Amino acid sequence: MFSRLLGAALLVSIGLSAADPALTIYNQNFAVIRETIPLDLKPGINRIRHTGLTARAEPDTVILRDPAGKVSLQILEQNYLADPVSMRNLLLQYEGKTIEFQLNDGKVISGKIVRAGSEPIPLGSSNSPSYAVAAFATQPSNGVTAPLIESEGKLRFGLPGVPLFPALANDAILKPTLDWVIRATQAAKPDAELGYLSGGMSWKADYNIVSSDESDTVQLIGWVTSIIRAAKRSTMRGSP
Repeated sequence: MFSRLLGAALLVSIGLSAADPALTIYNQNFAVIRETIPLDLKPGINRIRHTGLTARAEPDTVILRDPAGKVSLQILEQNYLADPVSMRNLLLQYEGKTIEFQLNDGKVISGKIVRAGSEPIPLGSSNSPSYAVAAFATQPSNGVTAPLIESEGKLRFGLPGVPLFPALANDAILKPTLDWVIRATQAAKPDAELGYLSGGMSWKADYNIVSSDESDTVQLIGWVTSIIRAAKRSTMRGSP
């Protein structure tokens, strides 16, 4: 006989290696995240940046402290930079400017970005050249607007090819980033603890009971599945 039961509880904790963040995932679609950040502080004002946050981090819940209590971290300013580089953001950045576009046949043309438009809608399959061009629907029914490009004296709805943007600056944001301005009274290298809340995470528990008609003993197998939507990853922990 095989039975299947669903279990519900309040939270599940995932303990990874010492270098990885520690997660406490609640079943209300959020998690508490703690990780260790080595700091190298000099006397006076320090500018510290930290990447690797989840895509749904809640910056107003961020706490940075020295768990040993030996260093007082005076945070003068905190900025949450959660708008990393993407085609959409670069099109907006270069709106009103002229850049180059590479066509499917390899030819490169110039075009002025009159309007960046909304998020790109790829046309065709992922194996076709047109997919890589990230073409846009002209006027989708869901209200998404197509970019408007001026090239060779004509206006075009949609991208004519793959946009070729100038090289990124050194301060370009590639991942969600916390930027702090920290004042230190003396030099210190503490292993600070960063804690914050993040959405996009939940979990569930499943239990399987296996019994035999010839025995009074049963076998209980439990699975805890953590669903991390922010990272598009699902982790399962078993307990046979």
